Amino acid sequence: MNKSHLNTKEFLWIAVIFWSASFTAMEAPFSFVFQTKIQNWQLFTDAFISVLFIADLMYHLREKQKHQKKLDIGPQNKKYSLTVMLIVDVVSCVPFDILSYYLGHQDFFMAFRLLRMIRIIKIFYLIENITIVPRIFKMQSIMVGFLIVVNWIACGWIFIYPMPIQSDVTSYYIRSFYWALTTLTTIGYGDITPNNNIGRIFTCFIMIIGVGMYGIVIGNISRMLASADRHKEQTREKINDLILFMKHYKVPENLQTAAINHYGHLYSKRLSDDDEKIIADLPHALQAEMQIYMKIKLIGNIPVFSGCSPECLKEISIHLEQIFSSPGDLIIKIGEMGDEMFVIAHGVVDVYLENGERIASLHDGQIFGEVALVKETKRTANVQSQTYCDLYKLTKKSFSEITLKYPSLLKNIETTTQRRKSESNRS
Repeated sequence: MNKSHLNTKEFLWIAVIFWSASFTAMEAPFSFVFQTKIQNWQLFTDAFISVLFIADLMYHLREKQKHQKKLDIGPQNKKYSLTVMLIVDVVSCVPFDILSYYLGHQDFFMAFRLLRMIRIIKIFYLIENITIVPRIFKMQSIMVGFLIVVNWIACGWIFIYPMPIQSDVTSYYIRSFYWALTTLTTIGYGDITPNNNIGRIFTCFIMIIGVGMYGIVIGNISRMLASADRHKEQTREKINDLILFMKHYKVPENLQTAAINHYGHLYSKRLSDDDEKIIADLPHALQAEMQIYMKIKLIGNIPVFSGCSPECLKEISIHLEQIFSSPGDLIIKIGEMGDEMFVIAHGVVDVYLENGERIASLHDGQIFGEVALVKETKRTANVQSQTYCDLYKLTKKSFSEITLKYPSLLKNIETTTQRRKSESNRS
């Protein structure tokens, strides 16, 4: 599976195989060095993991058949490597615990069972080549990978220095794991030391590995933590720059408040102020699709559009036109024929009667002018911007086209209009 991005089902399958292989990578060397007797739970686990590995192998073989021509092109050593890995995959599917339990020869089958550990290396390689990996899973894979390596080193120590007769398995394993961890992290308290040449050479090898591995683990975790807040930190920097700019030029306080509020709106609705730049290298058709979903995020929580299907929201987003207004701008004028509805993305507008009485103030997420979409009528109130506003306009023509496909939208608009009329009558 050579993909840079996986869909949800593919990733969940990778996660299942990852945890299965991780369990095997921890348990197989432990059972091998301690020569433990096979328990009933191991038989069930071995059968379950074997079934998973067989299913995974069949899936990969089917994927390779789909791209057979691509696989046939390449250097001979690459084909040889693929063949070797295929053999290892096939061997790792064999339920060695079950065979050992029923046929005997535990040492023989246990040695072959260690080949399953190679699968975890393949999965780590696959994860590294996936462009988008959930941060939680990435963190888990790093920690699990580190624990697997420590476990292998501890089992290597046990292989060199077998457990004394008077010791118990749990205590001796914890002691060996402790030695492996302190040596790998270069702490080395010296309370457990090698007493022969093989042990000393093994320890030197582990210390050399530890220097690089410790840096890799810390570096990966630090990079993930830094990238998690990258856009938030950029937002803070831009707002601070804006504040310094306004103070330097002695911008009036009301304008400062409006500008900061607008920034707050942008960053609550968007990933960053460079959203368009992020998708700028995509084909224009794909950019247009992405921009539609940016609008869907805006309108998805607006009550009048609640209950609309994703397809309906997408259709609405295609027809929305973004406009801006400044404080005091007249958006709707009494007596004009209505031909459009407005959605407030950010800002506040005031609704006035002909005598100048203000009857309402509308804010983010609310709509106005919707009556014009359902019947021919003149505007009965003035709507004026109280602040700097970010609005989206939906024309009657577009609305008619959408409601022909999605009648539920018409029902929502009529319900909203009726409720607002009732509230107006009560007031």
